[in-house]
Amino acid sequence: MIFMESKERVRKAIQHIKTDRVPANMECVSYVWTRLMKEKNLKSKNELRDYYKIDVAEIFPTYVGKRTKSRTVNGQHLVDSIYGGELRLKDNAGEIHSVMANYPFNEDTTVEDILSFDWITPDDFDYESIKRQCDENKGRAIQFGHEGPFQLSTFMMEMSVLFEKMLIEPDVAKALFDRFVQFELEHYERIFIACDGQADILRPHDDYGTQISLLFSTDMFKEFFAENTKKLTALAHKYGAFYQQHSCGAVHDFIPLFIDCGVDVLEPIQKVQGLEPERLVKEFGGKIAFHGGIDTQGVLPYGTPEDVRNETKKYASILGKDGGYILMSSQAIESDVPTENVDALFDLENRYI
Repeated sequence: MIFMESKERVRKAIQHIKTDRVPANMECVSYVWTRLMKEKNLKSKNELRDYYKIDVAEIFPTYVGKRTKSRTVNGQHLVDSIYGGELRLKDNAGEIHSVMANYPFNEDTTVEDILSFDWITPDDFDYESIKRQCDENKGRAIQFGHEGPFQLSTFMMEMSVLFEKMLIEPDVAKALFDRFVQFELEHYERIFIACDGQADILRPHDDYGTQISLLFSTDMFKEFFAENTKKLTALAHKYGAFYQQHSCGAVHDFIPLFIDCGVDVLEPIQKVQGLEPERLVKEFGGKIAFHGGIDTQGVLPYGTPEDVRNETKKYASILGKDGGYILMSSQAIESDVPTENVDALFDLENRYI
């Protein structure tokens, strides 16, 4: 088969067209990007993408809004969330993670409180660098997106309170979700315009599941998230891009709903009940594409390189036999994954099926 450019390879795979090889994406925590670049004597993420023959690159507009202050209180390093509230920064073996310390909204929050809040706006981002980032990744599929309306709402209201609102005061929960979708529709459209036709994948992140179950019912998804998901998929399709729904967890029962909403790709594929690759192909093959799958909890940190190669070949051959699959780890590669296993994951030989 004639060699394809990465952008063409990704786009055809999402459309369930067999490609010369299975396309691949790469996502790492910052420490791992730096470690791998140093070990391979490379100077940039793009050079590392070239090294591993990665087909997708992610771009970001720069946040320039006012919520950037940090402070230390009782030994805790706090920083303003760009959405509102406070984050506590934690050093986890050299990798900085953040957790919510103070939420803007609580159990007494009303619809009026939500509507009158000092919200983040699309004007809080600088889109000037987007075209440059696209040009630096000519030939690759261009992807962008951040937390979706559900995930963002958990930054504004503790999750247990949010679930209570969904059950007892659904108008409050809907106002919160709708406000974030309103922001995202304009924010993402500005990115699409800045991409000037080069964008391929819109990828919001909303975690709807745990490792054993859904966080809420399919009926609640229909009530709170279906229409807003349709608005976001329509935006992606308006600009000739695909919509990739990120949702961690055991979300098998949501997949038909994603398909109904126009979702083109589901990620990540994790080792949880209902997301076994054989089952996914049998039930949803040709209806939605899949992304990820190589386990960051088990095989990547603890397996041998041969284990990783075998797992990669399995997922590529089952999910990508007739297109419909983008190879990647199930989550961002963490510092406990040895370099030889990263090498094994992205061994080009595994992608020819």
